[in-house]
Amino acid sequence: MAISLLKEILSVEQIADQKEQETQRKAREIVASARKEASALLEEKEKEAELEASEIKKSYEKKALEDIESFRVKIQEECRNIRENAGKKIEEAANFIVGRIVTRSDR
Repeated sequence: MAISLLKEILSVEQIADQKEQETQRKAREIVASARKEASALLEEKEKEAELEASEIKKSYEKKALEDIESFRVKIQEECRNIRENAGKKIEEAANFIVGRIVTRSDR
C-alpha cells in the first residue's frame, strides 16, 4: 500500500510537471504571438503616421503656395499704385519747379 501510494504520488508529480511545462510552453507561445502582433500593429501605425504626415505636409505646401500667390498679387498692386502715384508726384514736382522758375523770372 505504501509503494502504491508513492507510485501514485510520483505519477501525480509527473502529471503536475507535464502540466507546468505545457503551461510554460503555452505562455511562451502567447508572449511570442503578442510580440508579433504588436510588431505588426506598430508597423501599420508607423505607415499610417507617415501617410498622415505626408498629407499634412502637402496641405501646408499648398497653403504656402496660395499665400505666396496672394502676396505676389498684393505686391504687384502696391507697385502699380506706387508707379501711378510717382507719375502724379513727378508731374506735381515739375509744375512746382516751373512755377518757381517763372515766378522768380517775373520779378
